[in-house]
Amino acid sequence: MRVIDSKFLDSSAWLSYFYADKEEIMEIVESDVLILTSTLCLFEVKRKLMKQRIDFISKMDFIMKRSIIIYPSIIICQKSAEISIQNKLGAIDSIIYATSSMTDSELITGDNDFRELEKVRII
Repeated sequence: MRVIDSKFLDSSAWLSYFYADKEEIMEIVESDVLILTSTLCLFEVKRKLMKQRIDFISKMDFIMKRSIIIYPSIIICQKSAEISIQNKLGAIDSIIYATSSMTDSELITGDNDFRELEKVRII
């Protein structure tokens, strides 16, 4: 799948938006750019908000309304296994990166594990 001029937000980017701690992520989310998010990021965001006892319902609803939600397909999972080995990434990170790569989206993240990879913007 190829999505033109899109941003793929991982869980750290969404959490940064909700905490309003980075102007850069505020501008991206509040712009007209197409945003993609993995179902795995939904899991990570909800888990983090629940652990912090923060109301997650409205935030999860916002992500789902503002994003195109991408499910890990068989092809994405197979590609992520290769990415995991090549780049020494954990399972979820490799699936997120594979998904952003396969949609030709720029990955927006606060996670330094992605620092050396192509089409990644660390916020």
